[in-house]
Amino acid sequence: MAGARSIAHGNLPDLARVGVIAPAELGGTAIAALRARGIQARTLDAPPDAGTDDEEVIAWALSSPLTPASAIELAQRCAWAAEAGRPVCLLAPAVRGSNRAAIERAGALSHLRAYGAAVAHDVDAWLESVVLLVKFGLPAGPRAAVIAPVGSWLEAQATAIAIEAEATGARSPLTAPDDPTDVVLYDPTLGAPPRTTPGLHVAIAPRAELAGESTALYGARAALGAIAILGRAAERIAVGLGPAPRTATAELQIDRARLDRQLAQLVGARIGDHETKVLLAAYGIPIPRQAVATTPSAAVKLARRAGYPVEIKPWGHDLPSEPAGCPIERDVSSDALVRQAFTSVLAKANKTEAGAAVIVRETPTAGREVSVTLLQLPSLGWTVVLDAPGAPLAAAPAPLRLIDAQSLAAHVIASRAGEPEPDRSGLANVLRRAS
Repeated sequence: MAGARSIAHGNLPDLARVGVIAPAELGGTAIAALRARGIQARTLDAPPDAGTDDEEVIAWALSSPLTPASAIELAQRCAWAAEAGRPVCLLAPAVRGSNRAAIERAGALSHLRAYGAAVAHDVDAWLESVVLLVKFGLPAGPRAAVIAPVGSWLEAQATAIAIEAEATGARSPLTAPDDPTDVVLYDPTLGAPPRTTPGLHVAIAPRAELAGESTALYGARAALGAIAILGRAAERIAVGLGPAPRTATAELQIDRARLDRQLAQLVGARIGDHETKVLLAAYGIPIPRQAVATTPSAAVKLARRAGYPVEIKPWGHDLPSEPAGCPIERDVSSDALVRQAFTSVLAKANKTEAGAAVIVRETPTAGREVSVTLLQLPSLGWTVVLDAPGAPLAAAPAPLRLIDAQSLAAHVIASRAGEPEPDRSGLANVLRRAS
């Protein structure tokens, strides 16, 4: 399952069957809806074995929360379907909370995405993704545009979606006029877009009761969700399945000699703030300037070198992280305040023995606070978990592929309308190198 073969985007000939795996009531509704739109569908108790010649699209609605063990079992089937150009359309509950169970569910879902599953959390978008895949095949990506009559219901839907995204600081599912487009949704009363218009051309009705014979998808929100689900799956499949191969390290231009020197100096299984940042620097990750001082006078010299104001915290391998309560003095702006902060943070950390030290660092550039953890999850192995305020927990298997690092970074949104966009490219670079 290390890689995926090339897939052709667009129409897949003779692909008109769907196998639905779902709880009875939901499955019955899905099959009835698909048949009403001219798509053959049937109930399956389990997916076909990997490698069979059956060309059914699998629409799978999980009946219980996904676990790491079940994700490993499903991954092989997802990979087989992805390599055949018809990824499993998987409906799963969105991850809520940030406890251990939520982390494992996020890791399990990310594992299936990495092996080509098209994961949906909204039932309408899930159904429309199945229809889109059956009738048009995989779009090349998630970028979409809408062509609608002025003053129409469809235009109102598309406008509301764009405004909602802007208000929350999220990226709009609609592309800017000059951006590349993978799918064009159009009102059939306007006729099909010119053949020179790039992307798949898909007729859409804003409401099901307004649909005609030529209509493929229903509802702008569900249709755009379907395009995002399948488009992201297509992009993920195109770069290869699973975590990044070890050979991808060569692309990052890591200072291997410096890294090996730092690793050789580590003692014990746990390392502190300063040693962690030295390792990150060896991986090519930019970090604020900082150094360790064992006396107030040495701390003053370091603060002058870094430039006021500075931040001061205790040094040690046995200290909690800053979010977990490590004492820190911020905005320290003079020699006298450095001396005072030196004593204060050591006292708060109960570091009163001779030789106790502090970290003096330049004040980091203001930005959004994001928590990133590398965890070895049961069955799944090493996983990168990102927790950003205002966004659901996100995860991806390590080592990160570039597309997974970018997907994690996309979860960081501006906290207020009009706030500058976060540096997602910079965050993706840090995540990829750290993984």
